Amino acid sequence: MALPLLAGCINTFRTGPVPGTDAQQQLEIPLGETRLLDEERLAISFGRVMEDSRCPQGTQCVTAGNAMVGLILHERGEATRPVRLNTHDQPRTVSHEGYVITVVDVRPWPTSTGVAAEDAYVVRLHVVRG
Repeated sequence: MALPLLAGCINTFRTGPVPGTDAQQQLEIPLGETRLLDEERLAISFGRVMEDSRCPQGTQCVTAGNAMVGLILHERGEATRPVRLNTHDQPRTVSHEGYVITVVDVRPWPTSTGVAAEDAYVVRLHVVRG
């Protein structure tokens, strides 16, 4: 009796790159926008920049600093989960409903004249099944 049930689970398990990512399994999301991935099984929204203490371009710093972003993860339109991920500090990665999401970069970098306008931010994520 357990074999038909197990066979159904094997058929629904998905492998390979997540559709909606590039050749490196990455994607970019501008602040305030949402990206749909894997035939709309996963949606990621870039809600806000919560911190940007990275070392400004053209300067030398004792530490690299950190950018923290607020993301909202949705699975098939449900299971909304707010997360905070970082560029340097932990956590940089989160597991959610069979996906592993890691912050690769946040742009633009601060400059010696100040932090970028909030609407200029873009987060680059690495998304894999896992």
